[in-house]
Order: sequence, then C-alpha cells, then structure tokens
Amino acid sequence: MLDLRIGARYLYQKCTRLISQFRIPQCDWVPVNPPRTVIDPKACIHRDKGLILGIYYNENVKGEAAILTASAEKYNQKVGGKLWEVLKLTPTPKLGEHRIFYDLDPEFAYVAVTGLGSECLSFNPTEQLDENKEAIRVAAGVGAKALRPLNPKSIHVESFGNAEAAAEGAALAIWQFQEYRNSTQQRKIPLSTLQLYDDCDFLGWKIGKRKAEAQNLARYLQEMPANILNPTSFAKIAVDLLCELDINVEVKTQGWAISHEMGGFVAIGKSSVQPPLYVEISYFGADECTRPIILIGKGVTFDSGSLDLKPPEELRYMKGDMAGAACVLATTRAAARLKLPVNIRGILPLCELMPNGNSPKFGDVVYSANDKTIHVRLPSREGRLLIADSLVYARNYWPKFIVDIGTMSKELVHTLDGAACACYTNSEELFCYTESASSQTGDRIWRMPLWKFYEDRVLDCQTADVANTGRHEYGDSPTCAAFLKQFICDSKWVHFDTYNVAYSKGRDFPYLSRGMTGRPTRTIIELITQLLADKKI
Repeated sequence: MLDLRIGARYLYQKCTRLISQFRIPQCDWVPVNPPRTVIDPKACIHRDKGLILGIYYNENVKGEAAILTASAEKYNQKVGGKLWEVLKLTPTPKLGEHRIFYDLDPEFAYVAVTGLGSECLSFNPTEQLDENKEAIRVAAGVGAKALRPLNPKSIHVESFGNAEAAAEGAALAIWQFQEYRNSTQQRKIPLSTLQLYDDCDFLGWKIGKRKAEAQNLARYLQEMPANILNPTSFAKIAVDLLCELDINVEVKTQGWAISHEMGGFVAIGKSSVQPPLYVEISYFGADECTRPIILIGKGVTFDSGSLDLKPPEELRYMKGDMAGAACVLATTRAAARLKLPVNIRGILPLCELMPNGNSPKFGDVVYSANDKTIHVRLPSREGRLLIADSLVYARNYWPKFIVDIGTMSKELVHTLDGAACACYTNSEELFCYTESASSQTGDRIWRMPLWKFYEDRVLDCQTADVANTGRHEYGDSPTCAAFLKQFICDSKWVHFDTYNVAYSKGRDFPYLSRGMTGRPTRTIIELITQLLADKKI
C-alpha cells in the first residue's frame, strides 16, 4: 500500500513538472552575474539570433514576379542590397517554401526568407478562408520551423501585415512534444524566444501568441500517454493551470454523478479501475448577472471501445480521445489570460473506457436526468452518452448558448479528412459567427445536416426512448448529432465533431507538425471574441 502511495505521489509530481512550460512565471527576476573583463569584446560575441522575412511571388506578373515585403526591403537596404543579391541566386520561394542565408549583417546570424504567394490574396468566399492570414501563418510557421534546428536564442519575425497571424504560425510551428525523450536529445524553443520585428502591433502579437499557446496546451494534453494522463491526473493539471488565474475548479466524484442521475457517465466510468471524475471550471470575466457560455468537452482519456474493441490501428490514437476536454480547458485558460469580459462554464466528464466485467454491454439501458432512457446499441459510441448527460446538466446555469466538442465519428476521416471539422447547430446566428471565426483562424468548420431523417434513426428503438446510434452502417456523425439534440430542449447549441482533425500527419498545415493538433481551440476563442465585439454576449 505504501508503494502505491509513493508511486502515485511520484506520478503527480512528474505531471506537475511537465506542465511547467504553461505555468505563469511568478516574477521576472533574473540573477545578476558580476561583470567580466574582456580584452577583445568582438571575440566573445556569439551570434545566435534568427530573422524571418517575407517575399511575394506572382507568376502571372510580367517582368519581376518577386517583391520583397516592406520589412524585408528595409532590411535589404540596411545590408546594402546583399539580401536581394543572394535571393536572385536561388529560385524565388513560393508559398510554403523558404531560403536561409547566413552572415548578412552583424546582428542576425541567419535570415530565413519565406514565400507568401501572391500579394493580392484576400478573403475567398469559395474556400471560406481568409487566404491572406493563412498565407502569413504558413510563411511564419515555415520560417520558424526552418530555423528551429539551428537552436536560436531568439527568433525575430516580421508581421507580414498581420502580427496576430504571424505569431500564431510561428508559435504553433516551433512547438514539439518531447517530454519523455532524453534531456540531451530535446530541442525545445520556448515561446519567449519569438519576438516581433519592425512593427509596433504588440497587442496583436500578444493575442496571437496567447491563442497559439492555448492550442499548444491542448496538443500537449492530447499527446500525454494514457497511463500518465488518467482522469485523476487530468483533474490535477486543471487545478494547477487554472487556479493560478482565479478560475474556479470543482472536481466531483462518481457518487455525485449518481445523485444527479447521469446514467451514461456512470455506466462508462465503471468500465475502468481509474475512477471517473466530473470537473467543472468557471471563469467569471463579466458581472454575476451575465448568463454564461457553456463549453462541454468529451474527456475519455483512453477509448478502447469496451466490449466493441477497436482495431489496433485505431487504438494507437485513442490517448487523444479527450481532445474535447483539452480544448475546453485551453480555451477557458486563454479567455482568462486575454481578460475577456465573459462568463464561461466548462464541463469536463473525465473517464476511461476499458473492457471488463463492469463495461457497458450491447443492449444495456441507462437513465438520464431528463427522464429519457437510452438504449446502448453500440458500447463503443460512449462519448455521446457523456455529452448527453452534460447537456441536461448545463440547463441549470441558464446558458446563453452551449458548445460541445468531442471526437465522435470515424467516418469523417473519409469525408472531410483534415480540412475541416463537422459542425451541427440549431442556431443560424451562431453558425454564421462560427463560420466567420473559422475562416479567420484557418481552422475551418463545415456545417452538417441536423435533419429529422437522422433523428428517426435514433428514435427507432423498441427497448428505450432513444438509442445511442442508428441501425445503419453509414451516417454515424449526423446520427450522433441527432441523438444529442434529444437532450437540448430550447438552448442555442453548437456541436463540433472533431474526430478527423484531432490528429495530423504533418501534411495538412505547414505550421502543424505530425501528431495531435489541438483543433479547434483557436476557432472557439475567435468565436467568443467576435460575439463580444458585436455585443451578443
């Protein structure tokens, strides 16, 4: 028993240490070293600063198709035209390409010139994307990723015309998950090394870094191994990261869930030796009379499929099945750091789904707090049971609107791939704001049907009031949304199915490396920001 306690204490200390990269520094005090006497100051200068500049390239223009950005042109004049001379020796970098040059001036050891594509890019309604902002993210990300192996002490990034997008691209690109590698093999570049070059939009730069940091936190939690990140350690990390920002964190046990008739959450939680926990996080940025936004995140720290066991090629990614909960935690923390004047209630049902004697079985019936019985047609469709209980519970707070996020349906990989996550909503206004937010962040959403056609599939059940999936082989994602709709009542509601965007092979976005993505964290933050700007919340 003593060994178990010592092991648990070590595990918690290790988890706490690992999240130190996201903790807020308590002070900016730096120890003062005594001055050293140097005979030749120039001999001791070690240049390890990097610079990222941009270049436009439009192949349809006659004559000179390449144009330096304003900051790059200013730097070129500063170095006596050497930048343009060396650039002409190589093919002009197009969008997503880069060139690195060394020893052009006494200040920067290496300069990365990245392509921005055409200078005429703007919002493209067909693509539902602000292509100018996305090109900036790509250029900043490609440049930062190219300089990362050089171990720079600092990376100076020009704004490319939008400091926020540049900060997002660079900060997302340099982040890597290396916590369990040997310390001698780690190459971590903290966000503090990124600095804005030749621009005064420090507010936009700060906001972009905050958004990228939030997505990186979500990526970090998704990447953690399931034997370390279980419901208990997830709750402890939430306490460590949120309480320092005066965000209230309440951790509730299985007994509390039973008393609130959360039959689905209790049935799933009993399948593992890891105790399920129901975590509520509350950020109060507005006055107490302001109705809150409810954010619900699916928090299955490992999804084996229970008795409906998933194949090995899927199980390797199931440590990231708590992507929804990670997104909600990161979004709430970002709202606090940005001091957004909004009230947010985050609901995180945390549990593991494992095959054992207590696992939910085919044909089980569970009860929910809205007096509806649920027929468990497939035990592997567990996430919708957790979200359904949370949707009913969310009514207690009289929400302005509800957003739930979770990795629900594998079939989205075959339909949308990594281009966009699926979005279901019963509010046209909310959808318009969500679509606008996603077009600005580059993390797009695609509206899917919330039709009676799919509702009939889950209501086609003789055993209980509603089934957790239909009898059909296809259409599982809209069927899941139709199931969740049964627990909404009259609230405005948005459901994000993020199964297809939770993991990337590193080819979808140049600024996102292979691994867990943390999507759609920045889109949720932008959605809240736009609603605040229009005084909708």
